[in-house]
Amino acid sequence: MKNHNTLDLRKDILEILERSTQATSLSELSRRLHIKSESEDYDYLKDVLNSMSAEGILQKHARRRYSIAHHITHEFIGTLTYYHDSASVRTTDASAPPVLIKRQHLHTALDGDTVRVHILAPAPGKKIQGEILGIIERAQHAIAGTIEFDGSFFYLIPDEPRYHMDFMIAESNLKGAKAGDKVIGRFIKWDNPKVAPEAAVRDVVGVSGKALVEFTAILKEFNLPSSFPTEVEKAANALSEPALPISNNREDITDTLIITIDPADARDFDDALSLTELQGGDVELGVHIADVSHYVTPGSVIDTEALKRGTSTYLVHAVVPMLPERLSNNLCSLVPNKPRYAYSVFMRFTRKGMLKHYRITETLIESKKRLTYDEAQSMIDAAVEGSGTPVDPVANLVVRLHSLAKTLFARRMKHGGIDFETQEVKYLLNEEYVPVSAVVKSRTAATSLVEECMLAANRVVAEHVEKLSESHRRTIPLPLVYRTHGEPDSEKLTDAVSVIRALGIPVPSGKLTPVQINAILTAVQDRPEKAVVNTLLLRSMAKAVYAEHNIGHYGLGFTAYAHFTSPIRRYPDLFVHRMLKEYAQGIPGDKRLHQVYEQSVYVSDHSSQTERMAVEAERASQKLAQVMIARTHLGERHHGYVTGVTNFGIFVTISTLMCEGLLHIRDLRDDFYVFDEKRFRLIGRRNRRIFQYGTELDIVIARTDVDKRLIDLVVADPEQK
Repeated sequence: MKNHNTLDLRKDILEILERSTQATSLSELSRRLHIKSESEDYDYLKDVLNSMSAEGILQKHARRRYSIAHHITHEFIGTLTYYHDSASVRTTDASAPPVLIKRQHLHTALDGDTVRVHILAPAPGKKIQGEILGIIERAQHAIAGTIEFDGSFFYLIPDEPRYHMDFMIAESNLKGAKAGDKVIGRFIKWDNPKVAPEAAVRDVVGVSGKALVEFTAILKEFNLPSSFPTEVEKAANALSEPALPISNNREDITDTLIITIDPADARDFDDALSLTELQGGDVELGVHIADVSHYVTPGSVIDTEALKRGTSTYLVHAVVPMLPERLSNNLCSLVPNKPRYAYSVFMRFTRKGMLKHYRITETLIESKKRLTYDEAQSMIDAAVEGSGTPVDPVANLVVRLHSLAKTLFARRMKHGGIDFETQEVKYLLNEEYVPVSAVVKSRTAATSLVEECMLAANRVVAEHVEKLSESHRRTIPLPLVYRTHGEPDSEKLTDAVSVIRALGIPVPSGKLTPVQINAILTAVQDRPEKAVVNTLLLRSMAKAVYAEHNIGHYGLGFTAYAHFTSPIRRYPDLFVHRMLKEYAQGIPGDKRLHQVYEQSVYVSDHSSQTERMAVEAERASQKLAQVMIARTHLGERHHGYVTGVTNFGIFVTISTLMCEGLLHIRDLRDDFYVFDEKRFRLIGRRNRRIFQYGTELDIVIARTDVDKRLIDLVVADPEQK
């Protein structure tokens, strides 16, 4: 261009459109930019406008008119998320791409802070970038780390990489902590990015490096309570066993053959199953869920604490329950041979798995058998290997449930469900809480059986409220807390597809449908890239959240879905139970519906937040366990495969140890490696060696850092076996 620098032109375009109240035509833009239509610059202006439209910065309208995309403004407010050496901030538009904030533009912002962002002039083909202008609100920073003394000052060295600097602690704020102690820090202030931020010790956990100290630090870092308040325990202990006779609105089905199927180490049983044969080949599936709402009333001290926690959190060394043990492991637990209050969904299915009828009712049940997943799997295996129907009534029930679950699964896949495989890892600890090994808990026919039955009940409950809402047309829909899952992030899915194609796996062009995603997963079922492809596609999916408005569930292929089946460990399920009971008594008036709607908004937002915090705490706990296992294998050679590629190195998973470590780019010394951003791979300039997702290689565990929860790897010497 003769008269316009590319970056300046893009900036000028944004400034003009920012001031415009409506879409602006190409001719008007060229006039205001002093570009003549017959000049070369005019053609270049059109190219730049097309590029900015393709990048999502501008929106192109009919008759060559342009406006700024609705999610882009010069300034906006959002929440900062910090990564390895940069961060991002999302606008309030969830569909908009995040704005990248490079480290030099962070100033004094910390992970989780609410910040004001200024959009920088976008560079051609690059992601939208911004600069922090100011802090609107600081997050509640609980900083786990180790105290160090440099001879002059005390510092808190954070465990989490999301805190990208050390914190200075005045001696008067040490609270008795010494160098080498693990502590939880409280943020004080940070006004100058050239000076260390200030913090104070909130809790002294113990000597850094000890297993129980490190696990306890995670509890405190995420503000997870180690016990219930006295008044909550007292209220729970005052609750009584089910009383007979039962009320008229509760159905007594204690004579029905009902069983529970759970992990061997489960202590609370919140779901049970039954199955009845009906005429014409139909079956009635009964999903019976602990009736927590009978005991936990709105606004009670137990309810207030349960809402605050939002969910049970499952750390490697401990469980932080949502409800006191008197409820979770006793009154609400569907233990065998004891009458228990339940909320039951009865669903009539045809042989092909089509739902013909359902009913939702309060019940009194009595589980006849508590099965582990392994026991149920043995019954299924015996039936598959043998011939005929099992004589034992419990085994017979399990086999029939398995048959129905297979039918329901096939029907779900046919109608758009996606069959991702996820691995659950259980860490084994010694008596000093030190992780010694990891065991993969794979999906089996028995676990799938329970999963399909729970999915069916959750779906029916959500669709039931949708139907009620339609038939009672009020000013607002009947409120509920839905479990929603939107469509995949287009940018993430495009990136995943690029990587998968680079692995030599064919992927259809255009926007992928759930059926096509399933076809890809099926195609790699017996290939070594199976785990990597599954992970890539799973990471490209949107996060499921709780919401007061129903948008369906993309991953399951359901038009409506809610959580109903785990009220012992999830607050939204308890809220759903209450709403179902209220609607069963008659549809409330508009005033009450508005009250419930406000409650559903709060419960949805709060539960999504507590779930995110629980997941982060669980991942931190699992990563700590991985590092502690890896440090017992320092210097050992292991086989692994690449599960992540960045501009600073590759992440390698060691299957035998179930841990992931970083092979830093500086430790790839056989060549100079360049990061291919489009295909997410490292390429050697000289030898053209490629490290990409799925690449197998031998590595050596070189270093571990328990405090930072890091595992460093190096490439194994090919000459050394």
